Amino acid sequence: MNLLLLTEADRISGDLFQVAGRRAEHIKCVLRAVPGGRIKAGLLGGNIGIAELRKVERNCVELVCPAFDIAPPESSEIVPVISLPRPQSFKKTLHFIASSGIKKACFITSEKVEKSYWKSGAMTPAAIEEELILGLEQGVDTILPQLEFRRSFRDFVSGGELAELSKNAEKIIAHPMNDAPPCPCGSQGTTWVAIGPEGGYTPGEVEAFLSAGYTPVTLGRHILRVEFALAYLCGRLSGCPSPGADGGKSPGKPC
Repeated sequence: MNLLLLTEADRISGDLFQVAGRRAEHIKCVLRAVPGGRIKAGLLGGNIGIAELRKVERNCVELVCPAFDIAPPESSEIVPVISLPRPQSFKKTLHFIASSGIKKACFITSEKVEKSYWKSGAMTPAAIEEELILGLEQGVDTILPQLEFRRSFRDFVSGGELAELSKNAEKIIAHPMNDAPPCPCGSQGTTWVAIGPEGGYTPGEVEAFLSAGYTPVTLGRHILRVEFALAYLCGRLSGCPSPGADGGKSPGKPC
């Protein structure tokens, strides 16, 4: 926990807050904080401030935060479109999305997505919010990502909705095609990124993305799990250093 996330439900009065459960236990047992100590705290959906601890017990922590005057970090301009992965991978993907500053993501179905994934406990609103909160705490952010779920590939991708949503953005699909170039280093503005299931997209699904204006790129010959593919893509699209007189290549150029 790099940030204590607070909600209005935690406010006792004025600038006095009280937390219990997991958060209190972490402050007491992991951070080993004591009364008078200071920790970074943020209002969910708002700004960040420095709070002073007044009471520290395993099941109850009281703190005062006189001002939330630090803006949350800038948002990522990457918008992932991800075929729903297996539940454990889905949880890790949510955590990365929240901790890396991604503010919009779409999870879709595709032919190689198991139908049971949509019915798993990881898909409940409470489980999703819990994982996103943990990601925000890790990334020192306060703004929850907006997630969309589409269970009809035909309606969302083939039907033109995706093309309309991403019409003014760069668009790439990470898919191993023989003539696909490497994922570029750096991007200009908003970039929508399609990531298939671990079994890959079918040829027909790839064609649907190409028809929607998506350009295929490769991440190399290694097969990555969804959460690692997303992290790899975000790193590449955020820019990466390369040898040269200028210390790096221009955005949009392969490394």
